[in-house]
Amino acid sequence: MRKRGASEVSPMTDHKRFTVRYRDASSDHQEECFYAGDAFEARVLAMEEIRYIHDHPHAIDLIRCEDPEDALRAA
Repeated sequence: MRKRGASEVSPMTDHKRFTVRYRDASSDHQEECFYAGDAFEARVLAMEEIRYIHDHPHAIDLIRCEDPEDALRAA
């Protein structure tokens, strides 16, 4: 792991693909994919990248790991 500032950054090979699903202002489901070390990091990335999620973090209703070996895990 490398250090960047006060936080640790893991190499990209340690990341998995996560789908973050949320409801937008019209209550329609939207999905975005992020590469992250875990579901919490995927949530943080979604909040940084998508303004609506930043303003409405409780709109997220599913964070799913898309890697085959972790397919049974969902947050």
